[in-house]
Order: sequence, then structure tokens, then C-alpha cells
Amino acid sequence: MGADIVVVGAGIAGLSAALHIRQRLDARVTLVEQEALPATHSSGRNAGIWLPADGEATTPPLAFRSAALLDELAPGWLTLQPALYTATQSELLDAHERTGVAAGCEVTRLDADELRRRVPWLNPESERFGLWVQGAGVIDVHAVTDGLARAARAAGVITRFGDPVVALLHDRGKVTGVSLAGGETLTAAHVAIAAGAWAERLGMSAGAPLPLAPMRRHLVHLDGEAPSPALTLWDLSAPVYFRPESGGLLASPCDEVRSEPCVPSADASALDLLAERLEQIAPAIASWGVRRSWACLRTFAPDRELVVGADPRLDGLHWLVGLGGRGMNVGAAVGEVLAAELDGAAHGLSRALSPARLLAASS
Repeated sequence: MGADIVVVGAGIAGLSAALHIRQRLDARVTLVEQEALPATHSSGRNAGIWLPADGEATTPPLAFRSAALLDELAPGWLTLQPALYTATQSELLDAHERTGVAAGCEVTRLDADELRRRVPWLNPESERFGLWVQGAGVIDVHAVTDGLARAARAAGVITRFGDPVVALLHDRGKVTGVSLAGGETLTAAHVAIAAGAWAERLGMSAGAPLPLAPMRRHLVHLDGEAPSPALTLWDLSAPVYFRPESGGLLASPCDEVRSEPCVPSADASALDLLAERLEQIAPAIASWGVRRSWACLRTFAPDRELVVGADPRLDGLHWLVGLGGRGMNVGAAVGEVLAAELDGAAHGLSRALSPARLLAASS
């Protein structure tokens, strides 16, 4: 069996890549996923926060495009809810204000008095500056990933689940396909790695690794009556964030611990860290009970920028990785960057996101 293009990984990045490549190019596209279902790992285990004002300059254009795509593919995917960034130093909010404006959000700076008026349950001794963001919200993660998967199948993408790719195949400096765990080979002139935490291993199998780091982060569902107003609160100084969820709060201590590719186990020490950080900003919440906790992996390049495009070391090898915590904000659109490059028409963000920058930095 063969394909013109194989996309490895069916999280939001792989689904987006397969869909946009198939829509743009007259090519057979096969999407291969090691699990039995799409979006099993990071794309299905995140906090579902829509927050295009995240301080990263490349987020607004991709988030804006993602929103337009998802309005078509997954109607009702977003529930609008304001977000509030808080900080002990005003300058920590500058980049988030810039990207909020760029994303078309209504953003308002709050001084200590206005912060206490709007959110009286915050600790006034620690929370001195705020940035109120209208246009944020909560994502229906299942609707997003299901909408992308349905669109990919309708476009003619061939999907293979439960088929782990164990190695990239290449000959004389060119990709020739992939080898599956069951012994089968899929031939292809192009392979796009969108395998999240597993991406570096696949690149290494062809002698073309990238310096990608999977980082474990915890999410905790706290049991209590969510305070008013309903919002996503992200403290940049502690750091910690939370939002309403099923009568309680979904919170994270924003921990980062390097991990091997896996389904990470929850570590009880994360609960202590969360309680410590909540005590600083919202003491009334810090003592709430825990319904459940879990961990997920967020994969980053050294510069924390997305990695999208062709690998200059091996003809036919492409990357769509390093989405970190931005996958749900940019994921639906980021496949267009890769599809444009494959079509010979560079996207406006191609240069900024190119894998070549990582190789130049390490040389």
C-alpha cells in the first residue's frame, strides 16, 4: 500500500495538516495514528481554553483563521467567556495586550482599584494589575476534533488508527515512506510528522531529530461553587490559572516537568503546588476539595515557537510540531501553513515557523 503523503499523528495538528493538504493538493493523503481514536493525547486532555491573547505574536493570525474554519466545521464550538490576566508587575501584561488587540479582542487594563471592583474575591495584596479580555472563551474540544476528523474523511483522507509508525524510511537523502509496528510499509514521497511528544523519536529514526521537549502539566478539577463573575483567570506571576467547569473549577498550577513520550500519571505534589499558588491570589479557593486530577504533555521547541515546514536535511520530510499550550487556539489553521509550502506557495508565517531556524541555532 502506498500514499503520496503520509501524516503521522491524529491530534489537532495532524487532522489539520491532513485536511488542508488534501483540500489543496491533488494527492493521496494517509493519516496514521498509533491510538484507536483521534485526539487521544494532548488534543483531548487539555483545558479547552480559547485565549488568542497569549503574548505570542504568531498566535493572533492563526487563531483568527482557526475561528473562521471552526465556525464552518464545528458550529457551537466556542462558548464566549471573558478572561482576566493578573500580575504583580504591569509590564508582564504588555505582550498579552498587544496580541489581544492583534486578535481583535477588546482588552482593558485594570488598576488595583478596578481589579478589586470587578473581582472582589482576589487577594488585593498580590493582584495589583489586570488585563480584561473580551473574546476569550471555552472550547468544546470534542466538537473541534470531531469536526476536523469528519472534514478530513469527507475530503478523501485515508485514516489508519491503531497503527503506530515506528520509523521513517529514506534512501539517498529522500523520504520513501514509513514503517508500521505490524511490519507493514507505507510508501510516500512526503511524510509530515505531527506526532506531538513522539515527534523527536520519529525524526531520530531517520537521522533527522529536532530538539523538542515534551513537558508534563497537571489539570485539577476542584469541587466548589465557582465565584462570580464567570471567567478564565490566569495569573502570570504565580503562575496559575482556572476557569469554571461543571459546577466547580478546572485549575492548573502551570507546572512543567520534562517527560518521555507517554500518557503521564498524575503526581500528588502538583496538588500542593496548586494550593500554594491559589493561596497567593484567591485564598478562598485554595482549600477546595479535589474531584480528580490528571496530567498531559505539551511539547515545545527551545524558542517556544511553533515548528511548521520542510526539514532541509531530508527531502520530503516535514514537521508540524511544538504547539505547546497553543494547539487548541491555532491548530485548526496551522495545517494551512504546511499545505501552502507543499504547494510551492509559502504562507506568510512560513519563515518564522520553519524548522531550519532550530538547526541554525544548534550549529
